[in-house]
Amino acid sequence: MKDLIRQILREETSGLTDGQIKAGYALMNHLTKGYQWYYDTPEQPFKHTSGSIWLINPDTKQWMLELKKSGDLWYYYKAPNTFSKYVNMRQSDFESFIKIWVEDALKRGVVSTALRGTNPRQAMLDALKNGKQLK
Repeated sequence: MKDLIRQILREETSGLTDGQIKAGYALMNHLTKGYQWYYDTPEQPFKHTSGSIWLINPDTKQWMLELKKSGDLWYYYKAPNTFSKYVNMRQSDFESFIKIWVEDALKRGVVSTALRGTNPRQAMLDALKNGKQLK
């Protein structure tokens, strides 16, 4: 019950409508088909982003999200454009939505969200090679 109340309050304060959230979940489920969450372990820590969790498509080697140990969430720079086209979300709406989506998916808090301005290719490949998949 406490989790349900927390979820309702979070969604109400996000500024997004129920329709936007539902459409966002549907689009995100479509966009991330084939993607997996990867995290490091003490036996195989990430060299570049220790403690992070990555959402990566192992077949295409394309990343979507990185949640740092600090709670900072980085997202792939093209993601807001896709949401703008199909769900009519501005970048600030997308950031509110992606925070909710990640918190629900990982059951972890997100402190901040930001566009990743640099190409994290080496860090992403490190996560893909050394990371353990979340089930």
